[in-house]
Amino acid sequence: MSHLAVAMVTATLRRILGDVLAGASPGDVRSAQVTTIRPSALATVDTQVSGVNVFLYRAAPRGAPGLDALPTRRSGSGTVAPAVQCLDLDYLLTFYGDESTLEPQRLLGMTVATLARHPVLDRALVADVAARAVQIDPDAWEQHLDPATAPDVVRLSMLPLDQESATKLWSALFHSAYRLSVAYQATAVYVADEVPAAVPAEKPKKVRVKATLLTPDAE
Repeated sequence: MSHLAVAMVTATLRRILGDVLAGASPGDVRSAQVTTIRPSALATVDTQVSGVNVFLYRAAPRGAPGLDALPTRRSGSGTVAPAVQCLDLDYLLTFYGDESTLEPQRLLGMTVATLARHPVLDRALVADVAARAVQIDPDAWEQHLDPATAPDVVRLSMLPLDQESATKLWSALFHSAYRLSVAYQATAVYVADEVPAAVPAEKPKKVRVKATLLTPDAE
């Protein structure tokens, strides 16, 4: 569990799709890329460029709100286990390219097939993605991810995206013309501060002692 968990899920999705695009099976879209920009920004992308855009558009608490977010005291220690929040992450995957050769549709098929084949992001995969990023750029933010705190098991599932939902996303949220897209949910992603909070030391209680003088009863 880490505060970097959300970004690492996105980075892992990007890496999985990027590796498949680089493999270039017969019929695939060559030189396609994976981006993580706001969908409305795709309007400024060169029309000769093709690819898949991965965009996190919603994060919601999973289960009863507040139950996971409570810090707990660790028995026999002077620390409090950090508060944990469990999230479901909703992603919009958008496909762009040459419409005349059906590049967006071919990219959609590749993406759906890939995520059906890899529906689980486990800790080893997430840690490997972080390590590869650091190899490429030692100053990358992934260097701050402790593999022991990487997301354990995150499951991917396709979300229904009907015409009404798609219209709301593109017109109300992105203020942009619709592009071929699918939605996926990643669950469950645990986010927490990696540094446990110290328990404040209890102040010693003051004890007042009042002396009472006892005298013998008069005869």
